[in-house]
Amino acid sequence: MKENYIRKHLIFHGRVQGVGFRYYASHAAQSLGASGWVCNLYDGTVECEIQGTSDMIEKFLAMLQNARYIRIDYIEQKDIAVKEESCFRVKHY
Repeated sequence: MKENYIRKHLIFHGRVQGVGFRYYASHAAQSLGASGWVCNLYDGTVECEIQGTSDMIEKFLAMLQNARYIRIDYIEQKDIAVKEESCFRVKHY
C-alpha cells in the first residue's frame, strides 16, 4: 500500500443510474490506477469507495463530471481508512 494514498466514500446524486455510470467509473478508476468499488443504491444514488492519491481521485471525479449522459448534482464525501486492495470493481447488492 502506498503511503500517500487516501480513500474516500462517495455518494453521487443526480442522473447517475441507467446511464452507464458504474462501468464508466470502473474504467476511469482502472485507467488511473485507483482501487475501490462502485454500486447502485435503491434510492437512485450511486455509492463508491475510491483509493489512490488525491490527484488520482480529483482526475476520477473530473472524468465522471465530464462524461456523456451522466449528470452529477452533488456528491456526499468523507475520508475513510485506507484498505489493502488491488483493483476497482463494480459491486452488486
